[in-house]
Amino acid sequence: MNTSNDFPKDFFVLIEGDEFREGRISVNKLHDQYMAEIDIVQKDTRKIWRHVKSIYSCVTERDALQDASYLLGKYLRGESI
Repeated sequence: MNTSNDFPKDFFVLIEGDEFREGRISVNKLHDQYMAEIDIVQKDTRKIWRHVKSIYSCVTERDALQDASYLLGKYLRGESI
């Protein structure tokens, strides 16, 4: 049974112009803080194609997701993270 507090929570982001891969942000809870893993995965198998970054010590689940989304966008634009 899934509840809103079940972790990890995976969020998928379409990558424009790439029909084989998508971005995945996995948010997890560690004690009283949150962390997120940012990956590029294959659409069909969800196998990790490239690990982008992990972020830790986020105060809320929303903060972890927002920070990870920002970093994924920078990565996809070719900016340094």
